Amino acid sequence: MKLIDFNNKAYEYNKLEKEVLDFWDKNKFFEPEYKDERDETFTIILPPPNANSPLHLGTMSGNTIQDILGRYNRMNGKKVLLLPGKDHAAIQTEVVFEKVLQKRGIRKRDLKREEFYNLCYEFCMENAKIAREQEKNIGLSADYSREKFTLDENITKIVYETFKKMFEEDGLVYRGKRIINWCVRCQTALSDIDTEYQEEDSKLYYIKYGELTVATTRPETKMADVALAVNPKDKRYRHLIGKVIDIDSIEGKRSLPVLGDSSVDINFGTGVLKVTPGHSKEDFRLGEKYNLPIIMVIDTNGKMTFEKYKGMKVKEAREKVVEDLDKMGLLEKVSDIKHNIQVCERCKSVIEPLVSYQWFVKTKELARSLIDEGEKGNPKIYPKRQEKNYLRFLENIEDWCISRQQWWGQRIPAYYCGGKITKINESGDITEEILGCGNIFVSIDKPKECPRCKSKKIVQDEDIFDTWFSSTQWPFSSLGGINGKDFKEFYPTNVMETGRDILFFWVARMGIMGLYVTEKIPFKTVYLHGLVLDKDGKKQSKSRGNGIDPKDMIDKYGRDALRLSLVSSVAPDQDFRLFEEKIKGYRNFINKVYNSSRLIFMMLEKNKNSLPSIKNSYGAYSTKTSINISREMTDHVKKINRLFKNYEIGLVAFELQNFYHHIFCDIYLEAIKPHQDDPKALGEILYVFYQNILLLHPFIPFITEHIFQDLKRLGYIDTENETMDYEIYPKL
Repeated sequence: MKLIDFNNKAYEYNKLEKEVLDFWDKNKFFEPEYKDERDETFTIILPPPNANSPLHLGTMSGNTIQDILGRYNRMNGKKVLLLPGKDHAAIQTEVVFEKVLQKRGIRKRDLKREEFYNLCYEFCMENAKIAREQEKNIGLSADYSREKFTLDENITKIVYETFKKMFEEDGLVYRGKRIINWCVRCQTALSDIDTEYQEEDSKLYYIKYGELTVATTRPETKMADVALAVNPKDKRYRHLIGKVIDIDSIEGKRSLPVLGDSSVDINFGTGVLKVTPGHSKEDFRLGEKYNLPIIMVIDTNGKMTFEKYKGMKVKEAREKVVEDLDKMGLLEKVSDIKHNIQVCERCKSVIEPLVSYQWFVKTKELARSLIDEGEKGNPKIYPKRQEKNYLRFLENIEDWCISRQQWWGQRIPAYYCGGKITKINESGDITEEILGCGNIFVSIDKPKECPRCKSKKIVQDEDIFDTWFSSTQWPFSSLGGINGKDFKEFYPTNVMETGRDILFFWVARMGIMGLYVTEKIPFKTVYLHGLVLDKDGKKQSKSRGNGIDPKDMIDKYGRDALRLSLVSSVAPDQDFRLFEEKIKGYRNFINKVYNSSRLIFMMLEKNKNSLPSIKNSYGAYSTKTSINISREMTDHVKKINRLFKNYEIGLVAFELQNFYHHIFCDIYLEAIKPHQDDPKALGEILYVFYQNILLLHPFIPFITEHIFQDLKRLGYIDTENETMDYEIYPKL
């Protein structure tokens, strides 16, 4: 790394920052073994970004926070591991890659499963390479010699071992018939996080059910109704609870029981709910509670199975059903309504709640221990207000569907003796029959025979694991599992820094799985960041066209400026706006650091033969200005460390910039200029300058690293450390 040419008035950030990147990469400073004598560890297992596309600013904001915490703790004498990785992201990647294949004129089903998997793997590795370069480009001080991919063979083996233990030893995994989110386009079950809600103009249909009237947005599922429900507090219907009423319907005369349940919303529609366990998650819960039968009239292709409307798509059938109800005199009225519909996050197809045979985890049973720990404040969550939401989610958690009907991912290591067949009767009831001796067993390696009857005819489950089942084991699987060397040294980790939108779907489930497998919660602290918004307060996204390309911003304003822009407005769980003008403003601060450094180096160069030792310089120059800076510097350092302790990263960034610009530069540096020939004055300004550079380093490591190297090579500081990350963070 060459010395900064301070004769150049302009800060050549791209050239100088690239030199620093190459210097870090070449010397492997960020492998924790670099300073092996350190005893206390600090670990962050970095949330793995999806390996199907380059990083966006939200991920890079998280990376910057993670890096700041890593550098701060490294400078506090700890053995730091920031462990990077990439996620195979099953559903998202399969949808994205299918579009890539379509452009090549290839359909997924034209390929064999293994061929599709291998092509998708190559696609992900190319994108992972781009994402890795982006991470390094922003200055992420991670140990890339340990980088993992969620489909690595050793990671998959640990995931399989967990599944086997849960199924065979503890009975915490089962194959059963429950309601799930079904994407009719992707033809797979989905988790809630793989779906989103869209508001649409809809209709509310008021339909006669004997002496009652039901208001519903889904008349097409009327043939699958098995009960009616009212709230016991609703005086209008209290007298009907427990009775059976006769109704006229499209399928003929029927009798439906009336249930009393407090979950029914008195204020929606007429206050009477039609209970359809086969096509509504809420109704399925009522069905379980009151042991109701399940009828299904919509299939996995989103088409009707009821004879009169068989083969019609849902919307088409809805219009026909309403028309028929009107002819029968059963339609009272129709009103307009704004209605949220659940759609697949990737393909935007409407989700159908369907009852299906899938693999499930008994999450409610597993969550009990984590609830006990959470009530003790373990883990500590920032912001604190999310602790109640976290506990509420765990207390109301339901069994977790972990199977997906896809090819890209970890195939479930479950085998059926003789295979299995699924049957659907006329009423839509689903049954599943295991052939052979009826044995379902789990094997990590491909088995040769059924362990029960020794039959050679065994068939592996076609489904893959939900990505989240794999990634909830990431904190210990990425460290080699419970027998791994890294696991013994770095687990449990210190901080999980991630987005608030996955507190429930990922963070809580990581706690559940970590506690189950390792008997320890995988992280001591959870830090939740918000979303990166555009100038108008809208979420940045490629589809909206309002996103900012990180590469463009780095080229125009530099890495340090982008880093500051990503953290200077952050507070736990708070969204923040980011736009180009803002990044440009932080570039101006980096220029301020450069120009002030340039001035100080010029002053030092003129008097380099008469400078006192930097260790003996602080407080040696006795003037009112010196005394003030001494006092303010002490208070400043204490404040910064206090804010770090409380994870107030945005406030730290603000205080550091404010102090450096308005106190150190505008007041102290200006006051010292007339005395720049005094060795004591120069010694003190060197000391105060260096303390400020140390404080700033976790936030703007590129320019501060270059300044450190120049101070060291010119003999202005005496240190054996090769990089600034191992200098001691100020503790005045």
